[in-house]
Amino acid sequence: MYHHSMKNINDFLRSLFANDFKSEYSHANRVEQFEDKQFFRMDCSGFAYWVLFQMGYKRALAEIRQFLKDNNFLKINRLFCKDFAFMYEHADAFKYWRFVSEPVENSILVVAFSDTTGHCMFVDKIVRKTKNGFCLRVFDSTRYPHKNDTRKDNETGLGIGEIKISMVDGKYVYDACNQNLPPRNADVYFVLPIK
Repeated sequence: MYHHSMKNINDFLRSLFANDFKSEYSHANRVEQFEDKQFFRMDCSGFAYWVLFQMGYKRALAEIRQFLKDNNFLKINRLFCKDFAFMYEHADAFKYWRFVSEPVENSILVVAFSDTTGHCMFVDKIVRKTKNGFCLRVFDSTRYPHKNDTRKDNETGLGIGEIKISMVDGKYVYDACNQNLPPRNADVYFVLPIK
């Protein structure tokens, strides 16, 4: 069902979102069948890991697992946002991951908050760019749908919406564009997996 030969991540995601499926935000991180539809029960990092696995980024996924294992992190079955700060500090150690300073289409945006929580998503497109930040259209799995979101009211899980990242006093501020989740300071990373 999935088209592994597609050119890029966003093509794969657009194809996925063109299908009829159900989803909910869940730490189960699995895909089930429900009433002849695929049911995605995933959190943000589980969704990112699943997409990269489906697209054949096996070397990149193996490299991150080995790096974290070598540095006494727990064995992982998904990408944890808090790990990207450590990865960023050792960016030269990676052959299959490239950090970039600004968002680009097909990149993964990782937001890490000071309480060790975070959020990750795929950058679909840059809606607006100013000297103080970005408005981005993203693919993700979340409990907090965004502005102009494909998820209906009270829906969680997979969707497409708009978020904002601002620079205030030299620090990033992440805004999910959801009234239930206030903007807050965060470390922000843009990273590209490489096949």
